[in-house]
Amino acid sequence: MVITVKSYASMRTYLAGLPPSGDLEMPEGSRVADVFRKLKVPPDQEKIILINGRHRSLDDILSPGDTLMFFPTLEGG
Repeated sequence: MVITVKSYASMRTYLAGLPPSGDLEMPEGSRVADVFRKLKVPPDQEKIILINGRHRSLDDILSPGDTLMFFPTLEGG
């Protein structure tokens, strides 16, 4: 299945091997954690995860055509 992956800020570096469209081929039934493993995103790195604009977790299963977006947590004051 093909999904689209987008990232922002310092986490954009993990998309370096993807085409500009962000398309990524993954096996059916892949979880968010599987995508991060393939992109070599460190498992202990704090991140916000969205699938199709909704907050999700590492255990969520992706469907063909989904857009997975992730970015670092934000802090401020």
